[in-house]
Amino acid sequence: MARPKKDPEEKKDKRLTLYFTQAEFEQLNIISESIASDKTKIITKALNNYLKALENPPPALKQASYEQIMSREKEQVNGYICSQGHPFWLEWAWPSEPVCCPCCGAKEIKNAWSGLVRKGF
Repeated sequence: MARPKKDPEEKKDKRLTLYFTQAEFEQLNIISESIASDKTKIITKALNNYLKALENPPPALKQASYEQIMSREKEQVNGYICSQGHPFWLEWAWPSEPVCCPCCGAKEIKNAWSGLVRKGF
């Protein structure tokens, strides 16, 4: 039996139908109720985490993620300053603290600030 037609104003652009077993559907309901979140958000977050964890993502996925990074207007960063007064910053998700200043190579570096920066001038 076909679904009843929806009002065109209610329609979303992208749709996906998922078919769960009864056990999977109950698990999703339990998780959704326990963290008080929408089921769609849970599934979307799980899919994003899965795609990020792929060891060898397909080339199209790599390019899409690079394009998304390049099109960002602002970025969360940690700002540093070296003993010579050179300011620089790294993305907040950078895996380790900087070892030396990228401008002069000084080893004495202090974390000066953290926050959002806008790309461009």
